[in-house]
Amino acid sequence: MKKIKLTIALLIVAVVAHAQNAPETWNKEFPEAVQFQKVSAFGHYLVGTDNALWYIEQETGNIIWSNPEFKNLQEGDVSQVGNSPLISVNQGTTVHMIDPFTGESKFDSKKAGIKEINDQMFMYNADAILVSGRTYDNNDILIMSSLSDGEILWKLEDDFGRFITARDLSDSEVLIVTLYNNYKINTASGALIWKNDTSSANEELDKLGALGGLMKKAAANVAQNMDFNIRFYQNPFEPVFYIASEQEGRAKTSGFSSSVSNGDPMYHTTYTAFSLKDGSRLWKKDLDVNGRMGQLYFHEQGLVILPDDGSKTKINLFDYNTQEGLWGKKGRGIKIKGGVYDYLETDNGLILISQKPNNKNYISFLGLDSGSLALEDPVKINGEVVFGEITLAGLLYVTTNEVNILDIQSGETILDKQIRTSPSLVDQNEAVLYAYDHGSATIKMLDKNTGSVSVLSDAIEFEGKESPAAISMRDNGVLVSSSQNLALVDYSGKTTFQTYLEAPREPGIIKALRYAQAIRAAYVSAASYAGSAVYRSAATDVSNENQAAGALLADVGAAYQDLGDQAADMAKRSLQMANARFKATQEADDYVVILSQVDKTNYLMKVSKNTGEIESRIDLGKDREPSYAMDGITGVVFYKTNTNQVTSYKL
Repeated sequence: MKKIKLTIALLIVAVVAHAQNAPETWNKEFPEAVQFQKVSAFGHYLVGTDNALWYIEQETGNIIWSNPEFKNLQEGDVSQVGNSPLISVNQGTTVHMIDPFTGESKFDSKKAGIKEINDQMFMYNADAILVSGRTYDNNDILIMSSLSDGEILWKLEDDFGRFITARDLSDSEVLIVTLYNNYKINTASGALIWKNDTSSANEELDKLGALGGLMKKAAANVAQNMDFNIRFYQNPFEPVFYIASEQEGRAKTSGFSSSVSNGDPMYHTTYTAFSLKDGSRLWKKDLDVNGRMGQLYFHEQGLVILPDDGSKTKINLFDYNTQEGLWGKKGRGIKIKGGVYDYLETDNGLILISQKPNNKNYISFLGLDSGSLALEDPVKINGEVVFGEITLAGLLYVTTNEVNILDIQSGETILDKQIRTSPSLVDQNEAVLYAYDHGSATIKMLDKNTGSVSVLSDAIEFEGKESPAAISMRDNGVLVSSSQNLALVDYSGKTTFQTYLEAPREPGIIKALRYAQAIRAAYVSAASYAGSAVYRSAATDVSNENQAAGALLADVGAAYQDLGDQAADMAKRSLQMANARFKATQEADDYVVILSQVDKTNYLMKVSKNTGEIESRIDLGKDREPSYAMDGITGVVFYKTNTNQVTSYKL
């Protein structure tokens, strides 16, 4: 065994030695020391030096802008602003939100009078950013700041407790939902169109005058650091929105039954309906149901509420106007095993995915017209469902642990033996699903129309104690990979190649690569729901900041595509940039970048997915943690080759 390992090591050294060096595209010297460098999810390459923050054009190395106001920053001081292309720069107690294309500050927290920023939202229609926070006097404040000139459009100082969400209703109106109040505001002027209490409890506090105000302020101070579950829903059939709030305790009005296990507290969820036209409450009292907040489905006849109760849940259809329960005995709902955490809509009803406190998962079928469950007993499944699709063979579902097909009519699973796998190890086209099966260590093929399963490959074993982590369909076969291993099996079942590159010994060196890979995976997931599992897998190895940068991409297409040519300048340029990167992701999918260490030297290696060969490499030297950044979309690597020097390479 030692001889075999030595032979493999010598072979790797020989292969790397003969690999072509990646071409240098440019070399740039900065006037002072480079402290950090990073590539945003939109592709902006930012460099922080002792005396400025710089935006450098990736292709040429030309300086697009430099801002000397932002000096002596640390990498953590620069990040992406939520679901927007804006860049946040933290300078002590001041936060700037800057236009990445110009470097201009579009929001200055100190000038705006904000001591603490809690939330921010990029308002595409208004070409503005909405910021919520606390003033230096510890009062709640909402600020709308223009992205065209950075000027404050308007401020709202009110005891709203905590910002929840905002929605562009039109080019001129925005709906703002907070803990205490809802507001409909003229986007440009800040003129209040209407304001209403979010809950009846807030209304009662207002009746107490100054004492109520003090109580609200005390509660708001506590709420700033609390985790609570409040959601906003907009009715697709009429100008109505709903606020749902999860609370501890038992519901007072719904008549639902709820059971508690292992001493866990009971929960109930209240739903309040509001008119979008004038903000008025549409119900005399809130709709109150037992169970944690689960799913909400808008049916033509009413609200289908699917609580995520821990054990025996009741689901029901409630009349939009009267709140009357329409399903089950005396309108008290239908019992279902477990709490509903997801559903899949079909032509005839909803496929419900539920879970009990012991992590047992179930599938049920709900007929919307009949208000009944089609299956006498729910189908027990292994793992949480992450993807479902109706096929000719039945309901194809992928969980965190398996792949199977369910006959909705009989409630029986079709496969004699489920495919034991995970979401990142599944890929498919319209007719066939490919999955790496943990039990047999083989690639299995599932015919989605017939439900038949066949084995494509022999057992696949990876070097370096790694297990397969991802799978993808190629023109010439199915690729199975991990961080250091690649194996391609052609569609006849023959292993075309298997490549292994030894991992570096210092874990910190891989951080920049994983960040780039996670962003790339996020772009892929934006185009494919099933692919989102790949992003979730990659995101476990990167920081919260990186996950946020990737998560925004999930709705980049929807957010920007809806704007089209009507988008304002920054949004339009961001749309063009994002679209180009989506295209690059789809077209440049022929290689993977692997970080490896050979003879104590670190290399970034471009490895072909079609041949398994190293196409090019970048020598990162023998430093324990070399300073580099990578754009996972373009394959460009920025390597700090000296104290104040960066060299760009194209893999």
